[in-house]
Amino acid sequence: MQQESDLTLEPTAEPKTAGPALLRVVLLADDSSLQHYGPVLRRLSIGLLDEVSDLSLFCTGTSDLLQHVPSPPVRLITESRGYTEDPPQAYATARQLSVISPRFDLYEHLLPQRRIQRIAQALLPFKPNLLHALSERQAQLARRLSKRLAIPYVLSILALEPAQLNFSPHRCGAILAGSSYLTRQIRSLYPALASRIHYLPIGTHVTDKPACFSREGKVPVLFCSCPLEKDKGLPVLILALKKLREQSLAPQLLIAGNGPDEYLLRRLVRQCGVSDQVHFIPPLRCLTRDNEAFKAVLKTVDIFVQTCPVKMWQPELLEAMSVGNAVIAVDSEQNDLILPEKTALTVPFQQTQALIEAFRRLLTDRPFACRLALQAQDHIRKHFLASHMISRMAHTYTHAAALKTKP
Repeated sequence: MQQESDLTLEPTAEPKTAGPALLRVVLLADDSSLQHYGPVLRRLSIGLLDEVSDLSLFCTGTSDLLQHVPSPPVRLITESRGYTEDPPQAYATARQLSVISPRFDLYEHLLPQRRIQRIAQALLPFKPNLLHALSERQAQLARRLSKRLAIPYVLSILALEPAQLNFSPHRCGAILAGSSYLTRQIRSLYPALASRIHYLPIGTHVTDKPACFSREGKVPVLFCSCPLEKDKGLPVLILALKKLREQSLAPQLLIAGNGPDEYLLRRLVRQCGVSDQVHFIPPLRCLTRDNEAFKAVLKTVDIFVQTCPVKMWQPELLEAMSVGNAVIAVDSEQNDLILPEKTALTVPFQQTQALIEAFRRLLTDRPFACRLALQAQDHIRKHFLASHMISRMAHTYTHAAALKTKP
């Protein structure tokens, strides 16, 4: 791949200025990106505190996940609406700093640089020397703030959204793709930046023993985390449960999610006669916010079911594998967690009979199900540990901060 010479990372005159001890990093996020990091968010922020001298998190939303960020020592910076004229720059509470935004932001829509200037002025007192956008949704914000503050930035990408991927070759120090599929796609789209595009998946930690069928004498529990929509494969899952019941296999099923078709799905459950087996609960990320709470819930589960292809990063699947759930997933080449017959059983999308066969195989051959869960845990230990993610991220920060930015 050809690479332009002016895109090469250049060391600064004093290399130690890019060292971890002097890194002052601002993470950029919104509610959506925080949800996709999910239970790993707290572990990520705590891990980075050991790698950088000063860490701030600027969030454009108001997600409850912010309550699980350890602040202090992480500096939380959010936006809040309020002023009409002569605005103060910011106000502070015990946990966070709020940057005041206009109550009516027409001018900022017409002149977006006004907002960038306001945010940059709030960040200046902390003297950041690197920005890190936690998803592609913050790519434009990172690019503009980087130019305003004259510092480089790092961009994490969790999904391929070309309309949002607008890189600055002079200030973007690294692009961290969340999957190998994304890495290949972005390198093909931006060959000039190929040397800065790295594969860096989100990581977690792994429990000592698999949860799959670890509770002797208990009814098997299936778990599905999915939006409550008809085209996500949930009707097929409910029909499969009906067929299993006819074959004297009657596991309990938890469906965690919300969506417009909840009433239709509940009616289908009644029509299939499995109301005593199927239980609808809110999305897991709404019930539990931190890593340990996620794992505590999934330790009560034997089989995790993914009913439709997922292009965006899914923290629930990672956590299910980390605690040792046996996994059934719709075949997807875009998910590095899924290795057919090694870390998960894969089935075609919307194929009821294939799903029934996968359930029967796991429910009737428990030693095989436990081996599948153990192999998934081993896969995560090798490739998806939080400690690996954080150390590689800190290494990237050091090199990215050494980039000589241009206006």
